[in-house]
Amino acid sequence: MSTFKLRTRLVDLARVSEGLVEVTKNRAPWIAKFWPATFTPRFYIKGNATYPNGDPPYCAAAVSYWVREWLKDPEVLAAFGMTPDQAEQWRCQSPACAEWSKWARRKGLQILPPNSILKRGDIVIYSYSHIEIVTDDDGTTKGPFVAIGANTNAAASRDGEGCFEKPRSRAKVKEFIRLLPP
Repeated sequence: MSTFKLRTRLVDLARVSEGLVEVTKNRAPWIAKFWPATFTPRFYIKGNATYPNGDPPYCAAAVSYWVREWLKDPEVLAAFGMTPDQAEQWRCQSPACAEWSKWARRKGLQILPPNSILKRGDIVIYSYSHIEIVTDDDGTTKGPFVAIGANTNAAASRDGEGCFEKPRSRAKVKEFIRLLPP
């Protein structure tokens, strides 16, 4: 059975934030809701010496939030064979991109190399410490794909001012994580 409809629900959750921008560096009401989906200590959320001009980067916190909300869907839970409590324990709660790769390996998820044919809802980890959700692929192993992410900009930077859905090159992709089989 295809999981396209379920994977589309994850993308739709991310698209709710599409086009929203920061009020000040890494801060806005729409960003604040991401942090409770992570295990981030409170002092880190409010900023500290490491981030004197704003809160920390929030791309992974956004993905953590979107996945948390997605896992509240009864059909998604059924596809994973989990209860809500199991899903909450299972999902990645890290605000750090590098931790998502470690989490995926610990959970036995499918890790895909950059030259893979992608599916909507795959998570992309970039070599420059950024994370997004794949929304579309050209169906080839070398061509561009489209992804949505937070803390990016119109130029597709990893340190931007909002949430945008942009075409991406595979040149700086570290790997992809597939949450559900197609």
